Order: sequence, then C-alpha cells, then structure tokens
Amino acid sequence: MPVNERISNMKRLIIVPVIYLLSGCPGGNPAPHPRATFINGEHLCFSVDNKDLLNYYTVDESEDGKLQTVVSSGYTKLNSSYPDNCIDIKWKSNHTYVVNYGLNDKKYVHEFFVDSNGKLNSDINGVRDDNKK
Repeated sequence: MPVNERISNMKRLIIVPVIYLLSGCPGGNPAPHPRATFINGEHLCFSVDNKDLLNYYTVDESEDGKLQTVVSSGYTKLNSSYPDNCIDIKWKSNHTYVVNYGLNDKKYVHEFFVDSNGKLNSDINGVRDDNKK
C-alpha cells in the first residue's frame, strides 16, 4: 500500500469520528421553544385560545442563584384549555422566573424577571412579553 493511500485512510479514520462528535447525539429531546405566557397581575394563563390544550406546567423561581419550584402540575397530563389553564401566583420582587409548559404536545419556556417595582421584564432569551404588569 503506497504511503499516500495510508495517509488518506488515516485522515478518514480521524475525520469521521470528529464529524460524529461535532454533530451531537441524534434523537435527543429538543429544547423547549421560547413562548411568552399571558400575565395580568398575579394571574398567569398559558394560552387564551380555548383550542389550545395545556399538557403540564412548572414554575420555578431563582434568587441569588438558588432555584426552587413554586408550583407544578406534576406528571399527570392536564388537557385543560382557557380559562381552566390559568393559575394564580404571587410574584416576588427581584426574582427570575422560568415557566416550563406543554401546550398541544409541544414544549415551551417563558423566562422573565420581576424587578423591585413589581414590573415584569421578559426581554430575556429573545422573548418579549407585552403583557407586563
């Protein structure tokens, strides 16, 4: 076997695994899509379209890097629509909130910050929410 052919074969042996590693793990769960919820004061609705079905939800809050769950629907599939897909939450000032929820069997996330004046700032991660307090 000529030297050039051996080098070519070695390149293939190196390039194929590198391409596989760079492509990531196929078949994994996709990340949730950013989507704003509808918030009016302490009232949060996941959708105001009564055709949308809420599958599940979890609301987490973070302060000073400590993450804790505020409320969660658990593992049971809800299949609720507006207005039954709304919940009441007392928002705390200077906290970041992350709302993970399933709507129509798709995963969504809404992240926002409640400032010291109680105003929501949803310009996090490219999600802009005009339904501010």
